[in-house]
Amino acid sequence: MTRTTLLTIIAATATAACVRTGGPPFSYAVPSPANAVYQVDDSMSIEIDAPTGGMAITGAGSVTMALAFQADRDGLVYVEGTVEAFEGFMTNPMMGTRTADLDDVSGNLAVFISRQGVEEIALVPVLSGPVAQMSSFPAMAFLLFPRMPGGDVDTGATWVDTMTASTDADEWSTSSTTISTYTVVGDTLVDGRTLVHIAVATEITTETEADQGGMSITQNTAGSADGFFLWDPERGLVVQAEYERDVEGTMSAGNMGTMGMAVTGPTRLRLAG
Repeated sequence: MTRTTLLTIIAATATAACVRTGGPPFSYAVPSPANAVYQVDDSMSIEIDAPTGGMAITGAGSVTMALAFQADRDGLVYVEGTVEAFEGFMTNPMMGTRTADLDDVSGNLAVFISRQGVEEIALVPVLSGPVAQMSSFPAMAFLLFPRMPGGDVDTGATWVDTMTASTDADEWSTSSTTISTYTVVGDTLVDGRTLVHIAVATEITTETEADQGGMSITQNTAGSADGFFLWDPERGLVVQAEYERDVEGTMSAGNMGTMGMAVTGPTRLRLAG
């Protein structure tokens, strides 16, 4: 289960001119049309300082997610997401290359959002098999609906959100805490449409336990996942986002003991329809 643990919005460094005058606020509602399709691509490189020398694990996942919105109780919006396509792989020098596709994905995304963002996550799609560690499903709701101030803000305004997420799958489980600071950079023109550029600076800590080929593996990492997203204030949705992770930590794997590790790689999201 995934949940937001801190909903505090901090208004800061307001300037004289609003980003949009008379336009829709920086908040979520049922969009028009009441559906959307997102493409989410996530890739990861894990460098491990093993006793026998350096070892690299690489992987990627590509998700097409269709969303349907409807008004719900207490002013919330219910969003149901269906995974329309998935492809993923993970290459490990000890186990070779493993792949996954839509047949390895079960369940839908079900989330309730307020004007500010995620309030409750009822369901999360689950990716089974050894490629599950490369899945972006545990954080999908927060990628699609990053925290917003819920009203008009000025250029330079900032707000902060803290989230916790956890997933328990067949062969692995993970829990993470992220603290994200959002800053309104200003308007940008993309394909003739005025969007708002919002920078994101995120601190993230993650704990993971996995069983791969009978070997028990634990990982503890901490670092950053900084980037930006482009907000469409007319439709009230994120149009594009990109984040770059840069974390370090340790991994313990059976008789190999505890090793240093570093994890890098981008996550990219775009509104495809």
